[in-house]
Amino acid sequence: MFGMEYFGDQTLLNTFIDHNQAIDTVEKNLARGVMGITKVYRIDIPRTKDVVFGVAMNGKNGGGDNQDNSFIMEEIDFKATCSTAHLPYEILISDDKAFALSARFRIAINFPDLAMMGPNTFMNTMGAPDTIAKALGGVANPHF
Repeated sequence: MFGMEYFGDQTLLNTFIDHNQAIDTVEKNLARGVMGITKVYRIDIPRTKDVVFGVAMNGKNGGGDNQDNSFIMEEIDFKATCSTAHLPYEILISDDKAFALSARFRIAINFPDLAMMGPNTFMNTMGAPDTIAKALGGVANPHF
């Protein structure tokens, strides 16, 4: 699709003073449930300054349905074989920066046969990518 993000088109959530500030900010905000986002897991990649946080999104405490794991999955994961592996969304800390993959890319890559219009389609979650990016950006904000 024209304008669709790809794997290399990560969303820069924030740039920090250093790696420690990045980790401390994300850990603190996940523990507080900022924007309805909480930690599922943390993986520190050996011999790098890369840390991946898997996160859960609760729209009731954040951006509403467009940022809610349950709502989004009910809309796009409706076939007999479930695609629960789509979750959780991730935040990557690499050195002094926080990144996330675009939700549009993630949904498209995990649900390639999802129609654009009608029931259980991209259109029903059209606001999700921007809402998710805003929520993940809030988690990466040291002043939140």
